[in-house]
Amino acid sequence: MHLNIKVLHSIHLFVKFFAPSGDVNPKFKAYGIVDTESCDSWTYFKRCLRQMFEQEGCNKDDWTFISDRMKGVDLAVRDTFPRATRRVCCQHLYMNCKNNGFSGSAFFKLFWIAANAHNEYVYGKALEKITAHDPNAAAYLDTCQEEWSRHMFDPAVCCDHNTTNFVESFNACTKPYRDMPVFSLLEAIRKWCMERVGARFDMAIDMEDGQLTEYAKKEVDERTGESRFCYATACGGGEFEVRDAHVNFSIRLSTKRCGCGKWKISGIPCKHALRVIYDQRLNPIDIVSPFFKSAAYKLTYADHIHPMSDPTQWPNFSLPTIQPPVIKRQAGKPAKKRKRGPNEPRKGKRNSNVKCGKCREFVHNSRTCKNGGPSTGPSTSAAAGASTSQGGPRGEEKSKHSNLTMHKVKS
Repeated sequence: MHLNIKVLHSIHLFVKFFAPSGDVNPKFKAYGIVDTESCDSWTYFKRCLRQMFEQEGCNKDDWTFISDRMKGVDLAVRDTFPRATRRVCCQHLYMNCKNNGFSGSAFFKLFWIAANAHNEYVYGKALEKITAHDPNAAAYLDTCQEEWSRHMFDPAVCCDHNTTNFVESFNACTKPYRDMPVFSLLEAIRKWCMERVGARFDMAIDMEDGQLTEYAKKEVDERTGESRFCYATACGGGEFEVRDAHVNFSIRLSTKRCGCGKWKISGIPCKHALRVIYDQRLNPIDIVSPFFKSAAYKLTYADHIHPMSDPTQWPNFSLPTIQPPVIKRQAGKPAKKRKRGPNEPRKGKRNSNVKCGKCREFVHNSRTCKNGGPSTGPSTSAAAGASTSQGGPRGEEKSKHSNLTMHKVKS
């Protein structure tokens, strides 16, 4: 994500989040500042990230990374984590489609149906409709080598996130600090992270054994309400058939699999599985993946960021002073706002609910109206006369009264 600072212009902040407990607000893990967002800088950041993992005693390299389709990120991941899985943010992928000329309400709906599909059948049907709508759009989506549809995700990860909204949320939180020098910027981010991690650290201490996280509890409650409209039939051998509207789904509790695919990808029972669980008098908490329970949550937030004294109270060390890198100042005033893409909506100054008092149209007011107000030509008068003439005696009385009033005004 791109930040512009007073001291170092065109500075970039790299962030990584880590949430093994399935927390909807992932734990802040690592961040760094480089001069530019390139393949070399991304490789340097990934290597430092891997070294940090090894220092913590974690030697695995089959991580799952999600980002946009920038080539520098892809090359850095393949160089540092050869066995890693690459996901692409569907919001960035859709913006790439718009930049290539694939847009419209129909394509928008079909794209997100394919992106949120938890099984191959729904994904295939959505892709067929996209092909019929625009074959070039389907061909462009086939060129995407990263995982972007939920049915492609590894079930062992137990995470169905296909966007980087949490990173964009962090980007929005750093907006008040973008004009600060680098040291003040890092201190502001440290305090922000310390407050958020500290709140979750205290929350993890109070959690009971086997308790679900807030995100998992909310998902279970919502899917429980949806399960009321499903009907389960026992088939024997631990297998069940659940009817949802006019569609049947097969469920096996021993393997934690449902025909819709949502249970397998997310790690939380879907509404079809919950219908079977409640019919069998089972507790859904026992069926949820351990990643969404108190043990994993406490492991995620086992440590917190400790308070730090003022720099004037720090001990003196005989270390060389780190000099800032040589950076060429860019022309013009540093921008505070993010540069929007060519197809992104612009943030307007005026509310779209403003209505003009002359032409009765929205977006502008009567002072900036260029339509000249409603037309008052002969057709309008004729229509008015026709409407009054159809009114019978009352219309004639109104016409006489109006003529009398006009005569008095002239006199």
